[in-house]
This record gives sequence, C-alpha cells and structure tokens, in this order.
Amino acid sequence: MKLRLISRQAGQTSVEYLLVIAVSVGLCMTFYKKFSGYLLDNPDSYMTSHMKLYAALFDPNLNYKKYRLPR
Repeated sequence: MKLRLISRQAGQTSVEYLLVIAVSVGLCMTFYKKFSGYLLDNPDSYMTSHMKLYAALFDPNLNYKKYRLPR
C-alpha cells in the first residue's frame, strides 16, 4: 500500500515540476522581450544613447580617438 502511494506522489511531483518550469520559462521570455524592447531596441534607449557617444568618440573619418575633457 505504501509503495503505490509513493509512486503516485512521485508522478504528481514530477508533473508539478514540469508545470513550474514551463511557467517560469514563459515568464522569463515575456520579461526578456519587455526588457529588450525597453533597454536595447528602443531608439531612445540607454544603450543607443551610449553607443552614439562612443561613435562620436571613435570617429572613423579622423582615424584617431577624440578625448573630450569636461570643464
């Protein structure tokens, strides 16, 4: 009797773990899409503004780096 009860609970536990993994993967994908849209892909994003600064710093037309010192 005990063996059948343990066997049933182990199957239920594995199904619960699979459901938890499926839900957590779905949530992670949703948060990654939101994060990517907000921080990386947006034209006014944080990364785009910093990349513009680096593009001005390493101007390929001048063939050297420009250092701007704050005053």
